[in-house]
Amino acid sequence: MKRKLIVFLMIWVLFILQSTIFQFLEIASTTPNLLLILTVSLGFMRGKREGLFTGFVSGLMIDLFYGTVFGFYALIYMYIGFLSGCFCNVFFDEDIKVPLILVTVGDFLYGIVIYLSRFFLRGRVDFIGYVRSVIMPEIVYTVIVTLILYRLIYLINRRISEKEKGSAKNLWLKN
Repeated sequence: MKRKLIVFLMIWVLFILQSTIFQFLEIASTTPNLLLILTVSLGFMRGKREGLFTGFVSGLMIDLFYGTVFGFYALIYMYIGFLSGCFCNVFFDEDIKVPLILVTVGDFLYGIVIYLSRFFLRGRVDFIGYVRSVIMPEIVYTVIVTLILYRLIYLINRRISEKEKGSAKNLWLKN
């Protein structure tokens, strides 16, 4: 229960940062996708279930405040969290290469789904232009921010895991 509360708090903080401060730190008219970084990171560190949960709550936050179709972003983030959770078996403590690849692929898939649902269905078929002007700048900015944010998420996850192991060990010793 404590882990879920901390994850919800991280989602809330990153949502606020993404919606406020990072709007002023635009580069090439784009901002990093902090909630995607969190979803991918926790899915990668903790597995499919944690990725689904984090993705659902992250997407729900976006749906509540910015979405036009309720559940659209929750579904996208859930899939991204689940897919990154599939790579939980290759999780190594200090290795950042796999999370960077997962964030890159996740952000690219996110951009494709947004393009297909928001632009392609409305007759705007300049896919290469969209990739060049929207998807690629967001991926680059998100990957750069991942280099910093992933370490913080990793440290928080490690501290929570250590406390969970410590409380489980104390409970076992009492019996």
